[in-house]
Amino acid sequence: MREIAFGAVFSLVMAIGVFLTAAWPVPGRPVAAYFRAGTSAAQVAGAVAQAGGNLLQFGATPALVISLGDRPDYAAQLYQSGAWLVIDGELARLCASEAWQART
Repeated sequence: MREIAFGAVFSLVMAIGVFLTAAWPVPGRPVAAYFRAGTSAAQVAGAVAQAGGNLLQFGATPALVISLGDRPDYAAQLYQSGAWLVIDGELARLCASEAWQART
């Protein structure tokens, strides 16, 4: 039983690690930022501007946004502005293509 539990936990940790590696934002390319649920579009736009980026597109809710920043530390600035998660924008579009199409 221990071997099964160890294998399950190890597999989960590896899957999360692979996802985070693939989703790591690349400087100079669009990023997807997830903010707290219930955050208004104006608040998200302000946070993106505060981080030094340009807003490109909202997702299914205003809390999900695609933006672009020129600075190498743009993802870190988004976290400081209140983002909960910042990932590569193209990966986010692939994972949630229906949500993006519904808003565009």
